[in-house]
Parts: sequence; structure tokens; C-alpha cells
Amino acid sequence: MKAYNKLNLGLLVLLIALMNACTKDFKELNTNPALVTEDLVTPEFLLSGVQYGIGGGLGASDIGDYCGMTVRVDNAPFVDGFDDGAWYAAYTSYANNLAAIVRKTENDPELVNKNAIARILKVWVYSQATDIYGDMPYLEANKSPDEAIPAPKYDTQKTIYQDFFKELSEAASALDASKKSFGNADLYYGGNTTKWKKFANSLRLRLALRLRYVDPQMAKQNLSDLQEADLILSRSDDAAIFTTDDIEAHRNADYTRIANGNDPAERQDFVGHQLVGKALLDALVGSSVPSNPLDPRTKVIADTAQLDGSTLIPPHAPFGFRAQPLLGSVPVENKYPYGSGSVSLFSLFGYVPVVEKPILRSSEVYFALAEAALFNLRTGDANTYFRNGITASIEEVRDFYMRGKSQMPALLELVYGSGFDVAGYLDYKEMKQSEIDAFLASGVTTLVGSDEEKLEQIINQKLIALPNSLEGWSEWRRTGYPRVLVDANEQSTLAGVSPRRKHYPNSESLINSKNFQEAIDRLGGKDDLLKRVWWDANPDAPHKHPGMVESMANPWK
Repeated sequence: MKAYNKLNLGLLVLLIALMNACTKDFKELNTNPALVTEDLVTPEFLLSGVQYGIGGGLGASDIGDYCGMTVRVDNAPFVDGFDDGAWYAAYTSYANNLAAIVRKTENDPELVNKNAIARILKVWVYSQATDIYGDMPYLEANKSPDEAIPAPKYDTQKTIYQDFFKELSEAASALDASKKSFGNADLYYGGNTTKWKKFANSLRLRLALRLRYVDPQMAKQNLSDLQEADLILSRSDDAAIFTTDDIEAHRNADYTRIANGNDPAERQDFVGHQLVGKALLDALVGSSVPSNPLDPRTKVIADTAQLDGSTLIPPHAPFGFRAQPLLGSVPVENKYPYGSGSVSLFSLFGYVPVVEKPILRSSEVYFALAEAALFNLRTGDANTYFRNGITASIEEVRDFYMRGKSQMPALLELVYGSGFDVAGYLDYKEMKQSEIDAFLASGVTTLVGSDEEKLEQIINQKLIALPNSLEGWSEWRRTGYPRVLVDANEQSTLAGVSPRRKHYPNSESLINSKNFQEAIDRLGGKDDLLKRVWWDANPDAPHKHPGMVESMANPWK
């Protein structure tokens, strides 16, 4: 069966193992999975499986590079290639299982909460997918096995978004605290309907802002009625799961890779491949306003550059916090300035066994409200929302540090050996209240200049707070911010131009050729990475970075 109609029974098996610490009595797990039909699968298992599976987002390769959040260490972000992982994950593992919950609960008034929650999360899954690919099968996808459509049509992204808003509004209104919910099977909110309503409305806020440049009226219609009380505006309402340290499969995958390394050199090599993107680091260090105090989030998210590799604790003159622009296929002289440990890595706090995997948080909501208020899409004070967004992000990063602090000694020993100065490292990384207060009192937390300059400030700060790189790529496509420095000498397939979408899977031209071709025709006749999705309509995006890529004749010694 097609990806968009297949029931992911393998995920059910994973979930049964996840939800039950002891599996010695489950001989049924060896039964032929073809005998497991949809009517035997409980909504609880399906929901937990989806939430566990999606982690912090669907994503796709290189998208963090395009918006300046990350750096691809092999310097090949501009190669024209296929990336269909998010496509198949959306259809086979997530949207399909959520659609099964909707079918199993839609005719029972007592199960209205389970139905509504599945509809809300299904919108989140599809929003991730359509923002990557554009037009795609939606209304005719994820049917029951008896009603499956072998060749579903590709709906336009406008049609898909219109249905998103309908689904989110209806589902949020249907939630009823007096009826049954998912309880502990809901890994985000424990079945709390109030929190799910906030999630639905906050997701509607995110998606409505997507439309600001293509359909401002539709954007305003879906923003103006949102009440602050019905949005995610506190840390306790954030939508996230946490990895656990009970078994290897549940741990942070990056930690597992380090722990399974053969020796410290191999582990250090893996860590050394995780470079911080220049746009993200510039937003953190405030390079445009050097008189301001260092953003205390910086040292928790990133390490200072270490030319000699001898220590993670500053000072490291003359480099400090420093990042590499997007280079790609460029002359070696343009690569030398960014080699030999002269750029910042993501700090080890992201590698501990237990980490947060968020999909929507209060900091993002505050920044969305700031933009909406700035451009009169809803009432409110843009600067107050902006400052609240920074404050919420600081709280998130502080939690990130506190959660990782107790796990860090074992990780540092794995990577750097028993002689490492753990206490010194943790003391340096700690976000002290005096540092936070000084930063919040600085000019960085106040919007200044024209509306466009204020928008750039909002998006730069939002980049720090976003839950995944897909959201960063979407903001970059939509607004043109952050400004991403690309080497003008780039000579790869795309010649230094970042993609606006990802290719459809190759298989679609064979298994759904007619509908696939219609979607391609709407793109101008070619499945082109540089064609914009429907909402990507800002004529000024992207905005050019004013900087220059450095060059030098020899590598660092």
C-alpha cells in the first residue's frame, strides 16, 4: 500500500515495549504483525507512539544550515539531492496513526477529547510536512484500509492550510474537561484538555503568521480572536517530551553514539562535527551591539572556539565565540579561517542522556505575538511580548543547564577523560542571576528602529528559542531573517542559493504519477528546490548579510 495509507504497526510494537517496563509475558509480540488490524489498536498506544516518535520535530537534512542555526561540517549544504524522510515519517508513522484515532473515536460523544487531541496533533504533523514539500496529498490521504485511495490528489498548500484552521478551531472548541481523555498515555499533557486547547490555539498562531505575506486577511482572521488566556504563555504549558535513561533506546541518540564510541578520540570527533551556525551565534552574542553584556544563554548553548583543543573553559583568545558561515564548494583559502578548532561547537549539554524534545513553547508564542502586534494583526504591545519571549527563552535554557548539570560529569569523563575540570566547566556554564539581570536590563531587550528593523530583532531572538531547525528555515523563508552569510564563491549545484523546499520522493512519479505531475506543473514543470511554497511570498526575502567571508593563505597551526 502507499505510504499515505499504510498503518504503521511497527510503531505499535515499539510503544508496547515503551509503555511496559517488563515484556517477559508478551509472547504475542512474536505474532505475525499482519494479523494486527486497526480495530485492535487502542488510541492510547497510537498517541503515545506518535508523541515519542516525533521527538522535537520531523525536520529534513541541511535545513538548519539554510537559516544559520547549524553548519554542515562537510561544507556541502548546496548539493541538489533528495530527502524524503519527513514525507514517509508523516504518512506512515504519524498522520496515519492519528487518523486511525480520529476514526476510532469520532462516533462516541464520551471520546470527544481523544478525537480532538488526535485532530490537533495531526495538524501539527501535516504542517511540518507541507512546510517542507509544499502541495501534497492531504484530504484524500490516511483513509481507513477499506476506504484507501490508491492515488490521492495533491492538495494545494492553501487548501491544506484552510483545513488546518478549521480543524484547530473545531477541535479546540470540542475539548471537554468533563469527558474522558488520554491520561498518562498523553506524554505532553497527561490528557489535560485546557493545555491541549492552548496548544491548538498556539499552533494556529504559528500557522497564521506563515500567511502574513501571502494572505494577510486570512492571517488576521486566525489571529484576531485568539485570547492570551488560551495560549501557551508559561513553561508549564510547553509541549515537549523528555528522553529517559532507563534503556538505550529511550536515551538521547547523541549520547548513545558517544557512549558507544570506541575511545575518547572517536567521541571527541563526533562532538567536533556539531558546529553552531553563524546566524544563531550572532543572535546570541549580539555582535551588532558589542557594548551590551553577553547573553547568558550563549555559554550554555555553545562552547568558545578552542584552537588548541586543550580546554573547554575560556579564555580562548583571539577567538572566543565564533562561527562559520555557509561555505560549500569554495577555494581552500576560504575554508582555512574556520578550521582547526577556530569555531564554536554546540556545548555538551545537548549530549546528556536525558534531554527535552519540544515541539511548541511559550517563548515562540511570545515572539509570534510580538510580530502580530507590531504589524497590527492583533492588539497588544510588541515590545512587552518581545521582552517576555526573551525571558521565557532564558528560563528554557536555564532548565536545559539544570537538567544537564547532574548528568555532565559522566559525559565529560567519557569524552575528555577523568582529569577534566568538571567543577570549573559547570561553574563557567552556569547562568548566574546577576548575568541574567544585566542582560535583561540591556538594550537588546527593547525593540528599536523601523518596523522592519524591529521584525529583524524579533526573528533573531525567535531563532534562539525555536524548537527545531525546520521552524528556523520556515522563518527565514517567510521573513528573510536571520541574515545568513554565504560565501559568494560557492560553486556547488545550487551555486550558494539555499533551497525554499525539498524534492518530492522519487517514488511519487511512479506510484501516483498523474497527481504528482499536476503538482509539478503548479511548480512550473520542474520539481525544483528553489521554487517557493505557497506561503513563501515575501519579495524581499532573504535579506543580504552585510559581512564578508574571511580568507587566508594557510591553515591555523
